[in-house]
Amino acid sequence: MTIPTHETRRILICDDEAGILDAYGRIFSDLVAQTADDDASDYDALSADLFGDAPEHAAAVIDEIVTCRQGEEAVEAVRAAKAAGLPFGVVFLDVRMPPGIDGVEAARQIRALEPVINIVIVTGYSDHRPTEIASKVGTVDRLFYLVKPFDADEVRQMATTLVNRWTSDSRIAGELAAQVAALETLNEALRASEASAHDAARRDPLTRLLNRTGLREHFDRVDRQARDDGAGTSLLYLDLDRFKRVNDTYGHGIGDRLICEVAQRLSNAVAQDGFAARLGGDEFAVVCGTSRLDAVLARILAMADEPFFTDAHVLPVSFSIGYSRGGDEDGANLQEHMRRADVALYVAKEAGRGVARPFDPDLDRIFLRDQTLARDLKAAIDGNGLRLSYQPLMCIDGKRVTGVEALLRWDHDAHGLISPEIFVTIAEKNGLMGELGEWVLRRAFEDARAWPEVITSINLSVLQFAKPDFAETVLRLAGDMQVAAEKVEFEITETAMTNDIASLLVQVEILRKAGFRFALDDFGSGYASIGYLSRLNFHKLKIDRSFVSALSTKPDSDRMIRSIVSLGAAMGLTVTAEGVEDVIQHDILKAVGCHQLQGFLFHRPCSRSEVEAILHRESLARENAA
Repeated sequence: MTIPTHETRRILICDDEAGILDAYGRIFSDLVAQTADDDASDYDALSADLFGDAPEHAAAVIDEIVTCRQGEEAVEAVRAAKAAGLPFGVVFLDVRMPPGIDGVEAARQIRALEPVINIVIVTGYSDHRPTEIASKVGTVDRLFYLVKPFDADEVRQMATTLVNRWTSDSRIAGELAAQVAALETLNEALRASEASAHDAARRDPLTRLLNRTGLREHFDRVDRQARDDGAGTSLLYLDLDRFKRVNDTYGHGIGDRLICEVAQRLSNAVAQDGFAARLGGDEFAVVCGTSRLDAVLARILAMADEPFFTDAHVLPVSFSIGYSRGGDEDGANLQEHMRRADVALYVAKEAGRGVARPFDPDLDRIFLRDQTLARDLKAAIDGNGLRLSYQPLMCIDGKRVTGVEALLRWDHDAHGLISPEIFVTIAEKNGLMGELGEWVLRRAFEDARAWPEVITSINLSVLQFAKPDFAETVLRLAGDMQVAAEKVEFEITETAMTNDIASLLVQVEILRKAGFRFALDDFGSGYASIGYLSRLNFHKLKIDRSFVSALSTKPDSDRMIRSIVSLGAAMGLTVTAEGVEDVIQHDILKAVGCHQLQGFLFHRPCSRSEVEAILHRESLARENAA
């Protein structure tokens, strides 16, 4: 349907007799380009009765009447009017207009140009039946008949009513078109939003590289294409050397900036030869065609030669890289490539870091070394070769210790201080988690008796809950050590929520009823939902340190923390922020309503005796203040 650019009411009259055209002119003379008055209201009222519309008097005005003598002229006039954006609302067609096409054929062609135009067939003969005309012209509800000789009032009434109908239909069509356009705009926005959400679910929020999900999907596509081309796909597993030292020395804000800079450099080094992904923390992966592997590897190693500058600090960018070189008949999937590259990465770190090592089947002896470490860990557990450090948790003003978190440490005779991420994983793989966990519980319970006024937090592995008697073991140990359950808080990481939740529920409920408290650690870094919070009945949320470190570097980063605090408040939970390292972070966290703080701004992890000294100083200060 043609929608007029403005409401111009136009009528086309086609009759081969000049006298008839003059008659039309006299009949419409008082309707053309005049302001309607009360005398014209009879036609308006009739229009309203017929079409349910009550137009203003101006709606009955005919702005322009165009006349022609032949059917071809009428068709061409309609075509030209449509092209100009000033279509006719009504056309009066004489049924006979020799020597050209007759009114019926003209009506058929006009209907093809303007499907919703109102056509009035004017005839004084009976050789064209209405049913025959309708079958040729179509759109019966917009096809009308006028019999000669016609009455002037009848013609005026028909013209006025049909013009008003055209105007009303055009307005409705315009409104519908606007609504359709608005819906299209909304749909486009929704599609863009869905695409953005889909992309966000596959991107690392800090670096915007692909995450594990994005890596898996992209790898599958690249690998399928490589196989179709008779080529291979290779994978590099990269780990930023000594990244923990950067965080410990300069803080997590600098650490995040380093990660982002490394991600950018990595993307530039890979270029069009593959793609990069961040697997988490300081771990990255690169996928490329095997034919381009050597070139990509050389560019990645070269990029580490340029130091990373931030403020007054110069930080080295050094990667240890393990890679799995795939062949056209290798058949390795992503999981196997990752396993191979991980083994090679371990060897690269052993070689002194900052180097790349390919996977070789002989490297599977790495499992042998794991067994050696597992044996040493077992001996350390049995021989009391482990130790606990404690990091204080502060009240929101930062002046009073409200609790301490137990942190497990292992000083290996040959390898020095081994990260818990390494030896806990070894314990989990080798069935030592039960013994290791019980050692931690015994030592933490024993130390907790030295500070009964504060809560002691203990990290638990999800594997500990898998043992049906775990809760009974905790209750027995607490009884033996004479520790009040309400002064002990167990921390579970959010990533543990991706495991079998059912195995947690029974154990947690037993311990909760006994008085123990539970905290969800690293909230925001994993996939836990509000449903998990409700089902496990946590007492506390610990905001992941990545959100806290962002407060110093990213505008509006407090919004996420405000949301988490609001969620905690709605669920009646204590909210603790980890990794607080400067006064700005402290002030923001205080303003948004956190309850507890933990970080280097207040205290670093310390020994039992140091905790006792801190608590003793606080006690003396309170006594003096009193």
